Amino acid sequence: MQYYAGLDVSLEETWICIMSQSGEIIAEGAVPSEIEDISLYLKSLGFDYDRIGLEAGPTSAWLYQGLIKEDLPVICIDPRHANAALKVQQAKTDKHDARGIAHIMRTGWYRVSHVKSIESQKTRVLLNARKILLNKRMDIDNQIRGMLKVFGHKIGPISAIEFSSRVYELIEGDNELVRYIDPLISVRESLFKEFKVLDKHIRDIARNDVLCRRFMSVPGVGPLTALLFKATIDNPYRFKKSANVGVHLGLTPRKYASGEIDYNGGITKSGDPMMRMHLYEAAQVILRRTSKPTTLKKWGSDIAKRTSRKVAMTAVARKLAVILHRMWVDETEFYDEGLKQA
Repeated sequence: MQYYAGLDVSLEETWICIMSQSGEIIAEGAVPSEIEDISLYLKSLGFDYDRIGLEAGPTSAWLYQGLIKEDLPVICIDPRHANAALKVQQAKTDKHDARGIAHIMRTGWYRVSHVKSIESQKTRVLLNARKILLNKRMDIDNQIRGMLKVFGHKIGPISAIEFSSRVYELIEGDNELVRYIDPLISVRESLFKEFKVLDKHIRDIARNDVLCRRFMSVPGVGPLTALLFKATIDNPYRFKKSANVGVHLGLTPRKYASGEIDYNGGITKSGDPMMRMHLYEAAQVILRRTSKPTTLKKWGSDIAKRTSRKVAMTAVARKLAVILHRMWVDETEFYDEGLKQA
């Protein structure tokens, strides 16, 4: 007989439901959310599991990789897809969710969520750490700007490097303000120093990585976008077509067709928002700042003339994702036919 298991994972506790092929609940219970405890519970029952499912979440990658090492047939499923089935339940509890996931495993009505490699996960930690330091430093900058406006001190447009010296220049002679602002500047300088360390480390990694250097040959794509794309996609062969990458990153429009109604909505915005933002920034560089007449820029500009700049930016961002994926799979360099002909 075939058996299926559903795991509803929270930070401290995991509910497990074991179900037969006919849908009968064989066993269920809660264990600590540790690999050893979950594995022990599943193996202690002596069943030959066909599928064991858990939803993608903060600890799912760690649990997935650990349970795979325990020779358990674990599948990480898309929580948005699973939610459509789970929300029809009359009661929303961890116990009922475990049952629902077991049912999903039994019926096969699920979408697999890719579990990234350890290397890609560490790269994401590095990129997120840089982003946090940048945002916190900018928050302090904006707070200081607002505080000094009260006294008529206008910092104005200035580089991050010159910001602190400009602040001290404005409040020079006001001992009280210096005493109150000084701790903020001290924290701000510490954040900026650590940010520059991580930023340099990211750029060094990208420059020494063959794939990232290949990505950076594409107009608008810098070290951050290149490294982030590599970490986000992780395994390019999980996409049957390069066009699917745009869908995965939420850069394609929603479709609604029912009866006589048929229209396209805004983009889905599914997938990684950080990757989507960097692709938009790369598209902006191509459409607004790049002086070189590339085929991609002409294609995007033509779309902007027919529709709008916003639509064109989305189209170019999506095209960049497709190009980068194709270069990765084919192991080819970026080649602009328009430049060659010119």
